[in-house]
Amino acid sequence: MVKTMNFGNVMVLAIAVVAVSTILHTTEAAEYVVGDDLGWTVPPGGAASYASWAAKYRFVVNDILYFNFTEGEHTVALVTKENYEICNTTDPLFKLDGPSGLQFLSSDTFYFTCTFTGHCAGGQKVEVYIASSASTPSPSPVVAPPPAASLPFTFVSKKLGFRKV
Repeated sequence: MVKTMNFGNVMVLAIAVVAVSTILHTTEAAEYVVGDDLGWTVPPGGAASYASWAAKYRFVVNDILYFNFTEGEHTVALVTKENYEICNTTDPLFKLDGPSGLQFLSSDTFYFTCTFTGHCAGGQKVEVYIASSASTPSPSPVVAPPPAASLPFTFVSKKLGFRKV
């Protein structure tokens, strides 16, 4: 004897599969190249270029941002909000001299710029909000910079000898 499934049961099952799939997908780390095809450089459109880039995405904890650039032509520096706003790159919280990937381990707003003279003023800087989950509300300003001993991200650049993602 062949049993047929009730249409209501089929719909409940289909919705459950979609819900589980969505939950599993949102826990995976997404990967982004900062600036997309432009990469990490002094943008032709000024600071608005990276602000527009960041506004296109919703970053969450465990996501990976790759800063793609030619070593020796740029850097990636994590700075305070105050130093970001005035392009003071003399005392960054952290600095990378080569292309790198960062996987974010906590929710916060992070401020990145290049330390080469004139690059920040030319627009090579980006403010990135990392939400704790896909449903986290809009960002609030950073109160204090993260302590250097416990950075809220890990490196994923094979070039630097860290874990490849």
